Amino acid sequence: MVVCFDLRSEKFSSVKLLGGFTKALPLSATMINYNGRLALLMSSEDTCYVFRTCKRFKLWVLRDAAKHEWSKRVYVLPPSWNDLVTGPMYIAGMVGTKEIVFSPHCQIVPSYVIYFNVKSKTIRKVGIQGMEAFQGEMINTYLNYVENVELL
Repeated sequence: MVVCFDLRSEKFSSVKLLGGFTKALPLSATMINYNGRLALLMSSEDTCYVFRTCKRFKLWVLRDAAKHEWSKRVYVLPPSWNDLVTGPMYIAGMVGTKEIVFSPHCQIVPSYVIYFNVKSKTIRKVGIQGMEAFQGEMINTYLNYVENVELL
């Protein structure tokens, strides 16, 4: 169940989930902001991971919360996905450049994340330095994080 809160009316409402999900979202779903709308990114495999063998993933966008209307897009990963991925990945989310970010399940050296651009259908691997001390550890990737350093 997805619960909404309207700031103007100060009322709660709920949004029906996609067909087939009556109580909870599957582990493979990641909630994101897609052009100002609630959306779900889902692995084509029904797990929370995206493997090297994965060929596609789904994007469900909530078109109308009042009518509970969702639209679906299927994105096909390019063949280079197989060459870039070294282990299980999870969908960390989407950044403002319309790129979906995939992050390794466990920290490996060299560390990296993978960006998939939904418009150009291109993929790129970006290395992260200084993570050697965390090899083998489970580390979460957080996107669009902004810290307010203003003291109250």
